[in-house]
Amino acid sequence: MPIRFDLPGLGRNIGPLKAHEWQVDVAYRYLYTDQFYVGSEINDSAGPFGKGPSIKIHSWELTVNYGVTSRLSLALRFPFSAGSATRLFSDNNLHTTAATGLGDISAIGTVWLWNPAKHTKGNLALGFGVKTPSGDNAVIDRFFPASGPPTRAPVDQSIQLGDGGWGVILQTQAYRAISSRTSGYVNASYLLSPKEKTDVPSPIPGGVLGVPDIYSVRVGVAYALLAERGLSMSLGPRIDGIPIRDLIGGGDNNFRRPGYSLFIDPGVTFNHGRNTFWINVPIRIHQDFKRSLADIEHNRVGGGDLAKYLVFTGYSVRF
Repeated sequence: MPIRFDLPGLGRNIGPLKAHEWQVDVAYRYLYTDQFYVGSEINDSAGPFGKGPSIKIHSWELTVNYGVTSRLSLALRFPFSAGSATRLFSDNNLHTTAATGLGDISAIGTVWLWNPAKHTKGNLALGFGVKTPSGDNAVIDRFFPASGPPTRAPVDQSIQLGDGGWGVILQTQAYRAISSRTSGYVNASYLLSPKEKTDVPSPIPGGVLGVPDIYSVRVGVAYALLAERGLSMSLGPRIDGIPIRDLIGGGDNNFRRPGYSLFIDPGVTFNHGRNTFWINVPIRIHQDFKRSLADIEHNRVGGGDLAKYLVFTGYSVRF
């Protein structure tokens, strides 16, 4: 699946803000992969010209949150990324292309169903937002063949800065105290992409890149390891994926890399006053690339790159 497509919000959804309280988040994600999968198995020979690419992506996100009331908060997110992809081209040599810049800015509103001041042991929030097409989805870079002049071509979809379409963000988060030191959590998000396709050429001759839906779900348990010092740890599964068909919009036969990755997601959080530091390292334990409708139509095996692990880290401050 297109590993650039991370749902808005590299970090974790915030807990309830107080009325007129601000929170600023700075988050970072690192991803590297040189493994090409078809279905659930590594198949490097199915990559471009018989070899899977190597992809490296550094992503940053600045989020500004504001508590309108103790139950309603607003968030504005500014993503940035720097990615590179090294793969075989038609001259049978390895070349590297890159893309760096602003991604797709989004705005999200979140409502807690119950008053956080009265329901301190558990709550449920629903979120609704909009993702803009502010990131360039048609970045072109040049590579240098063994002979002849430099050639310019669109970079791989995995490192494009945006997806080229507006999106509707649906999300929910919930937590529940299990004991004095232990609580459970659920974070789920779905990005609806009504736009069917872009005008960017795809790896399928004569085809173009689609604008697929995306989903992500995290479930787990958090434990206060040193509650008096604000140190806690968390553990649970995480699944990220792209469906074969969008919920709305159609255009499912345009190029996409549908499938899912299942991770085990350990994390550590440190709270000190108004400051929060955290790090999560999801480790992939299962994966399944599906053949897209375009793959079936053109008799392709499909597939794509997947990272063995991800690194997420961030810092938040409230004032």
